[in-house]
Amino acid sequence: MAKDKFLLYMLAGIFTFQASVFGMGLYYCANNGGVDSCPKIGEIYEETFNVMIATVLALMTGSALSKKE
Repeated sequence: MAKDKFLLYMLAGIFTFQASVFGMGLYYCANNGGVDSCPKIGEIYEETFNVMIATVLALMTGSALSKKE
C-alpha cells in the first residue's frame, strides 16, 4: 500500500474513531447528569482531535515534500 493512501486511511480512521468516542462521551454525560457530570468534554475532544489530525497532516505534508526533491 502506498504511503499516501495509508495516511488517508489513517485520517479517515481518526475521524471515525473521534466521532465514536465523542458519541459515547455524550451518551455517558446525558445518562449521568448532563453537562454538570462532564463539563470539559468539548475541550478534551477538541484537544485530542487537533493533535491526531495535525500529526497525520504533518506526515502527509512531509511525504509530499520528499517526493518533490
